[in-house]
Amino acid sequence: MTLNPLFLLCFLLALVPLSLQARPQADVTGAQEKHWEAQRAAYKQALQLLSRGEREQFRAAAEKLRDYALYPDLKYREHLRYINQLTEQDVREFMQAYGDSVLSLRLHQQWIQFLADRKDWKAYLQAYRPGQFSAQYDCYYYWGQYKVGNREEAFAGARKMWLVGKSQHDACNPLFGVWQTTNKIDGPLAWERMALAIDNNQLQLARHLESFLPSAEKPIAQEWRELHRDPTRLKNLNRYRGWGDKAKPLIKTGFARLVRSNRDLALQLWPQYQTAFRFNADEKAVLLGDMAFVLGANYTDNADYWLAQALQYETNRSLAPLAVRNALRKKEWTRVRSWLALIDEADQDEAEWRYWTARADRSIGPIDPAKMPRIRIDEHRVDFLGFQQRFQQALYSRRDFFMLLPESIVHRYFAYANPTAALQTLSQERHYYGFLSSELLRKPLNLNAEPVPVTKKQLLAMASRPAIQRARELYLQDEVMQSRIEWHYTINRMNEDDRALAAHLAHLWDWNHSAIIAAARSSAFDDLDIRFPTAHRKAVLQHASSAGIEPDWVYAVIRQESAFLPAARSPVGAQGLMQIMPGTARQLARDMRIAVPSAKQMLEPDINIRMGTFYLKQLLEQFDGNIILATASYNAGPHRAKAWQPRYSAMEGDIWVDTIPFKETREYVKNILAYQAIYRHHLGREVALSSALASIPARQPAATAQR
Repeated sequence: MTLNPLFLLCFLLALVPLSLQARPQADVTGAQEKHWEAQRAAYKQALQLLSRGEREQFRAAAEKLRDYALYPDLKYREHLRYINQLTEQDVREFMQAYGDSVLSLRLHQQWIQFLADRKDWKAYLQAYRPGQFSAQYDCYYYWGQYKVGNREEAFAGARKMWLVGKSQHDACNPLFGVWQTTNKIDGPLAWERMALAIDNNQLQLARHLESFLPSAEKPIAQEWRELHRDPTRLKNLNRYRGWGDKAKPLIKTGFARLVRSNRDLALQLWPQYQTAFRFNADEKAVLLGDMAFVLGANYTDNADYWLAQALQYETNRSLAPLAVRNALRKKEWTRVRSWLALIDEADQDEAEWRYWTARADRSIGPIDPAKMPRIRIDEHRVDFLGFQQRFQQALYSRRDFFMLLPESIVHRYFAYANPTAALQTLSQERHYYGFLSSELLRKPLNLNAEPVPVTKKQLLAMASRPAIQRARELYLQDEVMQSRIEWHYTINRMNEDDRALAAHLAHLWDWNHSAIIAAARSSAFDDLDIRFPTAHRKAVLQHASSAGIEPDWVYAVIRQESAFLPAARSPVGAQGLMQIMPGTARQLARDMRIAVPSAKQMLEPDINIRMGTFYLKQLLEQFDGNIILATASYNAGPHRAKAWQPRYSAMEGDIWVDTIPFKETREYVKNILAYQAIYRHHLGREVALSSALASIPARQPAATAQR
């Protein structure tokens, strides 16, 4: 950066207005800072006046704070407190004046809720449009249309709001009530919603919907719910055969659940149902897709067969990646290469598939189409389904594979393979597969670190924006959550270059999480100092050393788990920088022989890092020093990581990582490995991927299994 860091810090930490840029440093840190402190105190006093209902005194106090960053917050709180005296003009003026603040959206939402509560439907229809907020407000909108006499639009909206697989907000009940009295809900419509409800596991809603069905169809609906609870009921084929095509939705639900709970029974029953019912191509795509997905995700021995069956009917090719992973698990490179050809064309350029294409080509060697026997086919007269059928047939015979494909397909996907060139291209990119490619080629990893230079003038201009000042002042007022909300609302409305400046600013303020989020979608994407900070360095180095683990691993876990947000809490209760579950924290405290930290203490960086590094040490010991297995277990649990290990013989690390059954854990491990390499650079260590990628040990080595 072309600026004096100390001089800049004095300005930026205090959010100096542009008019004060030329003032001496001493003045900024003295008299001006006292003025801002006085404003902050006056802001708190004004809020106290408002809370006591002393409106005139509040207005007088707020008027003196017109040049303070949080003046819009005072106006918003006043409008909220006296919303019954608010006018549409007041709301419009506030939203126009402070449209750069999330407060404008909040006031709008509170205003339309007030109009709904007051049943002022004419004003509501002027102030709201469907989709602006949640379903609750959309239902108010369509109810308002009904109340002003627009029955056609109201009932069209009612149908739209009703056809969802969950119970809607109570605000929808009046609308649904009048719509139902017009006999708009018939059997087919109820069946359509029932299918959505059952797919969404909403059995109570499904039971309610039975009341809208003709009496003759209620037994089928009841059976649908019973089958959802107990899919082994499929054993009674005659029960469903009697209902004919009406039973098909039930069969779809039954097999989707049975293959997950009792796959052997599902595979046993499927041929009987395939014979008894005439499923069309779309129905087979769903039924076989569910079967193939479960069998493929669990890497069962017959998964290839079911994946091939399903892909004959699937038009979006979403199962092809799973088929690639199944072939990878068995190191059947010809089959890997075949399945890769079926990856959706829009996804062919993804790094993952480019890497595995090169890996397969390395193993198979070049293919000369001229030497391949083939059936000459005019590809312009071949429909897609016909091509797929030939492709699937080919998968059963490696020898005949190329005979069954149009020549152009072979040329496009298989001929003249140059895996070294493909790996060279990948190695220039900064991501997991780029790093893998560099390792295969025995060349240094390419981090592509390119900091974007910024000037003091640019940063001061960004810091002086009202929205940025509001976020900073909210933080200084200990309203950290509101500060984050204001910050993210603001950067989401910026272009990439402005977002990069905001990222630099947040980085200077040690708002690491906010800086990371902003930089990831900006022209500062390659500024690795911002995107991969080394905050809490003393704690990380100290506790990593005490645990006997690498600090780059600790940093990578923090970066992946919380992106350096100390107050991070996950929906399932994980806490702090390293996202430790409360139950895990209690067990760790016992193992460490320390008092169990409180929920508040778990958000303190030093305590959280100390416990997280101790847990990483335990996992590393449990998996005999294999950092990849330990990383997977940190995300998915030790029992799952153990179950995912190859059974009898070791497996190459890149194959094992890409065949982890859980997508979340698969991406988690890849990110950690890539982040480690970046943090090794930051910490002055050799930049390389983990040596554990060389081999993932088996659960039961062959010698042990033979005994």
